[in-house]
Amino acid sequence: MAVPGVLPHFPSRSECVIADLLAAQASERPEHPFVVFPDETWTFAQAASRAWELAAGLISEQVQPGECVSVWCPTRPELVQTWFAINAAGAIYAPVNLAARGAFLEHALNLAKPRVLIAHEGLIERLQGLDVPSLELVVSIGGAPEVEVPWRLIEYEQLLAPAGTPRPALETPTEPWDDFALVYTSGTTGPSKGVRLSYASHRLYADSLVWPEIGADDRFMVSVPLSHVGGTSLSYAMLQRGGTVVLPGGFNAREFWRDVRRYEATATFVIHGMVSFLLGQPPSDDDTDNPLRFVYMGPLTRVQEFADRFGVKIWTGFGMTELPTSLRSGLNPTHETTVGRPFNPDFECRLVDEHDLPVPDGTPGELIVRHKLPWVINSGYKDMPEATASAWRNGWFHTGDQMLVDEQGEWVFVDRAKDAIRRRGENISSYEVEAEVLSHPDVDQVAAIAVPTPEMEESAGDEEVKVVIVAVQGRTIDPMALSEYLVPRMPRHMVPRFIEIVDELPRTPSFKVKKADLRAAGITPATWDREKAGLRLRGEKLS
Repeated sequence: MAVPGVLPHFPSRSECVIADLLAAQASERPEHPFVVFPDETWTFAQAASRAWELAAGLISEQVQPGECVSVWCPTRPELVQTWFAINAAGAIYAPVNLAARGAFLEHALNLAKPRVLIAHEGLIERLQGLDVPSLELVVSIGGAPEVEVPWRLIEYEQLLAPAGTPRPALETPTEPWDDFALVYTSGTTGPSKGVRLSYASHRLYADSLVWPEIGADDRFMVSVPLSHVGGTSLSYAMLQRGGTVVLPGGFNAREFWRDVRRYEATATFVIHGMVSFLLGQPPSDDDTDNPLRFVYMGPLTRVQEFADRFGVKIWTGFGMTELPTSLRSGLNPTHETTVGRPFNPDFECRLVDEHDLPVPDGTPGELIVRHKLPWVINSGYKDMPEATASAWRNGWFHTGDQMLVDEQGEWVFVDRAKDAIRRRGENISSYEVEAEVLSHPDVDQVAAIAVPTPEMEESAGDEEVKVVIVAVQGRTIDPMALSEYLVPRMPRHMVPRFIEIVDELPRTPSFKVKKADLRAAGITPATWDREKAGLRLRGEKLS
């Protein structure tokens, strides 16, 4: 309980710096399993040893404290080793979405300004033709790629120091306020932003997101990518608490419960459509015969049905890449529209109007948040001072999300003030979708919006990308041809599923597109569906 007038404890290096936590756990519980992969398990001692070996290699390549090292790889042992090694070298982990390509990829890399990129060999061909002036070295995981790139290229094993290499001694210790990661979030009126996250912020994220009872005896199964703050914070929580993180490499509804039993997972994290997929599997007499105890679910979907069928306790909360969980529910909430309530007295949460003035009770307003301590929310957007100043105006962090507090005191999500799209757990910048569609010579105007996924229940919360297009005068647009044009230029999850051709876009008197009107219209009889037309996009499998 916070004492009025007394600041909460600010974490020390030993309490939040990843290399310090890893060294301490390797000393205190060397044989305890820390990371479980499909084909191998690392103890804390092994995880530390692997991190030190690669950290020494990075330092030999002149990687300096405070610089970004970009990482582009599916969830596998080398990805975890790379993350911890980058931090052990004092550098910043800058993971790139696996689906990145084209202008999206070029922007992500140029925002991080890495000299070193560590990438899966199956992805390196996408670098061809990109202009990334800072890049000097590409490190290939999985063998030498059969492509040429204009940078020095070595295989991953060439970067590893000999086994038994001690932890590198840095001239200047890594501090809690230093950046540990640069994580990308969707742009709204501009390109995607790189969120600067400190070690102190990630400690708070892990503390607030992960249920307090989950500890050293638990195994947290994480199916979301380690390019997401959800993936890193859940893994960090188990490092901090001395528990085990299970990384199966992704989510598969048919294999999910087999994996839970195989890995003896006691906690996990499910988002959006995962719940519908899992409840859609045929019921079994042994559905409750599993080791799972706790499930984070966001947003809440059929909570009681899920809890009863699988014998688990569920909680939810509200956070974002930039903001540790500031609202959190109790276990098995009966109020399915809630995102929780303020639970940490060191956070202050407020709902405000466009002038940052509090709205009346029961009225929707934008959620803004601040904390009693510095460095524990985010450190701004990299090289975007105007966006940082806007998000942090008046001393509060502005989430861009509209909420209200209902008569029961529950905080309820109303709408996204930001013009972003959420699909399969990925935040998508409507700006970036529109930029690629506009690059087609027959497109004159475009608006990208979110529409509910038709195959899922509305409560599942998942969205699809729809673009509404005005053609260049005198030209026609074939939706299939446009889709085929976009596929090699965009991450798979960003390629619009729905396309509608119109004569004009609805606009305000100041000529802004009325996206609210387009969202309200949703999928109309005139909307073309890429999947029904036979063009279904699958994620690429990388081993």
